[in-house]
Amino acid sequence: MNSWFVSDIHLKDLHERNGNLLLRFLFYLNESPKEHRLFLLGDIFDAWVSGGNAFVSHFSILIEEIAKFKRAGGEVFYFEGNHDVHIDVFWTKKFGIPVIEDLEYFDLHGLTLRLEHGDFINPEDKAYLNYRKLIHRPWVEFLAHNLPSHFWKWLTESQSKKSRKKTSRYAQENSERIIKLVRAYAEKTFKVEPFDLIVTGHMHIFDDYSFEVSGRKVRSINLGTWLEIPRALKVTDGEIKVISLESFLKEKN
Repeated sequence: MNSWFVSDIHLKDLHERNGNLLLRFLFYLNESPKEHRLFLLGDIFDAWVSGGNAFVSHFSILIEEIAKFKRAGGEVFYFEGNHDVHIDVFWTKKFGIPVIEDLEYFDLHGLTLRLEHGDFINPEDKAYLNYRKLIHRPWVEFLAHNLPSHFWKWLTESQSKKSRKKTSRYAQENSERIIKLVRAYAEKTFKVEPFDLIVTGHMHIFDDYSFEVSGRKVRSINLGTWLEIPRALKVTDGEIKVISLESFLKEKN
């Protein structure tokens, strides 16, 4: 079985390049669903709150392909990001897809993997950490599930537009610092509970880093963002490979 990992697509519309690319990737997975396992590591959508109809109707074709994949025997795991929150009421209750709020360890292909969106990579980003605490408070979750989804779609999309510009500028101006943060986080978390590979997103800078601890080889991959280059990570039988999805799907056609 192949394990695939994608993160930070920030999908706004299926007519975008990345919307089309994600659909083509799902079509490929659906050719032989039992051979694939898909990990969605957060911020797949530019905005998705709870399970309201405004989001569901906007992405209906994509949802159907993911549901088709799951029904046919493919495995899907969805890690919440900061742009897709309180989504278990839709993805888990409707399709049985596990939604993971923080991090999870998996033993796959003879490797121990630590998977997460990457919320805690930068401990100095107090504004973001406070925001994360806020959106996970019970009363905010109650509002997420009970306010009209069209309100959430309007609010999150307007805020996301501002956030995207700020995040993109910050990533470009601070790429070296971000890479140091990603690598330091990998080394720090390894000491808490060892792994062979940590896969993260959130920081919008791609980084592939290997280090060694007491003779054990360890690898850290931050997937960057599809707003720059659409990438996927593929792990098969212990082989770890970063793939440009545009090139990969062209070869498959």
